[in-house]
Amino acid sequence: MKNTNCKYPEWLEKYTFDNCKLNRKEYGEFLTNYIKGEHDGFVLNLNGAWGTGKTEFLRRLYTHLTNEGHPTIYIDAWESDFSEVPLSVVASELINQLSIINHNIGSDLDKLKGFLGKALKGVVIAGAGLATKHLVDDSAAGREVVKTFFETSPKDFLTSIKKDHEEQVEAIKSIRKELGLLAEVLERNHDKKLPVIVLIDELDRCRPNYAIEMLEVIKHFFTTKNFVFVVATDTTQLQESIRSVYGSNFDSNTYLKRFFNREAKLAEPDHEHYLGLNDFSFDYLTGKVEIYPVLENSQNNTIAQYIEWMAKVYDLSLRDLDQLIDKLKACLRTSISSYETNNRLQVINVFCLLIALIEFDKGHKQYIERANDTPATEVDSLNDIVVSINRDKKTMFSELYRLNVKNSVMYNRSYRDSYDRKKDVTINGMHHLVNKQDASSLANGVMRTTFVKIRDTFESRSEDSKNYKVWFWEDFKRVVELAGNLN
Repeated sequence: MKNTNCKYPEWLEKYTFDNCKLNRKEYGEFLTNYIKGEHDGFVLNLNGAWGTGKTEFLRRLYTHLTNEGHPTIYIDAWESDFSEVPLSVVASELINQLSIINHNIGSDLDKLKGFLGKALKGVVIAGAGLATKHLVDDSAAGREVVKTFFETSPKDFLTSIKKDHEEQVEAIKSIRKELGLLAEVLERNHDKKLPVIVLIDELDRCRPNYAIEMLEVIKHFFTTKNFVFVVATDTTQLQESIRSVYGSNFDSNTYLKRFFNREAKLAEPDHEHYLGLNDFSFDYLTGKVEIYPVLENSQNNTIAQYIEWMAKVYDLSLRDLDQLIDKLKACLRTSISSYETNNRLQVINVFCLLIALIEFDKGHKQYIERANDTPATEVDSLNDIVVSINRDKKTMFSELYRLNVKNSVMYNRSYRDSYDRKKDVTINGMHHLVNKQDASSLANGVMRTTFVKIRDTFESRSEDSKNYKVWFWEDFKRVVELAGNLN
């Protein structure tokens, strides 16, 4: 039976590398083997951008290490951001979680508690001094707080401060010593494997001052034999936080290296694997909504393939992907509602719907500028990639983008009839594309064939034209801007 003596026993089933949607088991096991080999006081920076799944990864690491017999402690730094004393947060979590892991370890923690108390005393006194410095000039309360400090003689006051400082320095040395001894007790008397591993999450979301103080606490108080800290951050964001404290020209990169022995970048998410775990069959659309263009002979589901390409092109994070999928589902449910209200089959270019959702969310100018006669197909800002529209035909994503977007808008045109009278008409993008043959260069017309089929099926001048509704840009905008309220 797996060990459940830990603060988060529910994670042991919910968060494992075997059920990791991002296929990070190999990297997780590699990182585990790496940090298990460090025994001389080690701090690792797990660096991952916002939305790359750092918390999910850290919780799976917690499960993996716990199951291997390592005392593992998880601290959500952002949850304690309200605290003014990071030392108290780390100290209390360390003591509480070690007590849960080993129910009969209480007496072995007593000395450590005592030294932590002395260290905290010094930190709190220093904090009080800073607070009163701020208050004394504009508040009677501030004067009352500092009054007791000056009721004694200057000599006694300085002696007291000196004594407290010396006690704190000695306490720091003693904390490190006791932590090292405690680790040995855990191994010898409680059948635990070393090192003890402390996982710090969400530090980059904290107030800049608090984040810096937390790193200082880890460095000065807890970097000791048989203890490993793994600090998960968006390091770029953390560097910005540091610069906000010390100034825009401050070398925050070099500063951070003081605290970390090594940096490990969180492996890039495997979008194909992640999307493969989602259900994009949408069977409930049958007979009510028809989506196009469908990728013929594609090994992946069409919608999943489009989203995978767009994740690369638009540099979408995992959170972006989750939101995109949820908003797509909301839009498609709205299309079913339209069918049920009007009894008209809804015909939707799902590629354009996805593009509209992304561009609206990111505030791209193309979305704002796109209108009748203005497809706005400039794609200079995209990370263009090669895509396979079937097993044999490849093209650039930008070409696929232009084709679909041009297809999505209406065009105002004029012509003269047999009596030489001027007539103004509005034609949709599919007629415009087929007539102009804009798609003729696209992988030998594979995609163009799809649009011709849709045009011939749904845009012929038949008496059944009232039985379907083909979506164009104004339809996309309407539903996308409704879905934009989902965050």
